[in-house]
Amino acid sequence: MSTKEIHDGLLLGIMDYFRKNGFKKAVIGLSGGLDSSVAAFLIANALGKENVTAILMPDIGTTSPESMKNAGMLAKKLGISSHSVEINNFVRFFENLSKRMNHKSKLYPISNVKARTRMMVLYYFANLENALVIGTSDKSEIALGYTTKHGDNAADILVIGDLWKTEVIELGRFLGVPESILKKKPSAELIKGVTAEKELGASYQVLDRILKMHIEDGLSSDQINGFDKRLVRNVIDRVRLNEHKRRSAMPIRISERSFHGMEWRMPVTNRFKG
Repeated sequence: MSTKEIHDGLLLGIMDYFRKNGFKKAVIGLSGGLDSSVAAFLIANALGKENVTAILMPDIGTTSPESMKNAGMLAKKLGISSHSVEINNFVRFFENLSKRMNHKSKLYPISNVKARTRMMVLYYFANLENALVIGTSDKSEIALGYTTKHGDNAADILVIGDLWKTEVIELGRFLGVPESILKKKPSAELIKGVTAEKELGASYQVLDRILKMHIEDGLSSDQINGFDKRLVRNVIDRVRLNEHKRRSAMPIRISERSFHGMEWRMPVTNRFKG
């Protein structure tokens, strides 16, 4: 599939989903990174710039000034309205709580608080504007579990959720995303100095090739060749161990029929009134 076909298919899907569910407006968190930038382009093109609100949510001291500059520049380029909400006061509450409870290991719990705080802010604005929240996770991050549960993976629609990171980069070039964003090392900026590829152990060019072989071609770790075997096992282990992040909370079944995903398979978008 060409990049143009991917672009056109995504626009059609976005417009169709919003129309059938009775929504016209969208709220999106802009981080100054690749994924949120590409998602913002798509949403603005699909819904019209007047129907999109971007929220910049810096964590002062961790979020780089370059990221906020890129986010502001992108909102201006797209002509969409934007608001900036610092999340430090929200995060400080949990940092103080950790101190009072004498929790020594708080780095990752606090980083998850940041992601969940941002989603809480997005839903606040979505409620105000009767809008849907746009998720900005890509297929590589979803596969590897490189998202925060009830944080960046808690949205109403994932517009690039079926695109590998390398495909998002190509789509970004097609859309005209500024070069300063395209060249930026992927990072959630939840922990200062930590990049995605540093945490994941390889570049996305390598990770995507392994993920495609495993997920799309159905190959096991033993069948995937041409890469470090330990890396391949780690990647596939990540896919397996993070399944819970790709599911909603599972009910313990005791009745004849429950809302378990395999038993109650109603579409989210439907007009059935029977």
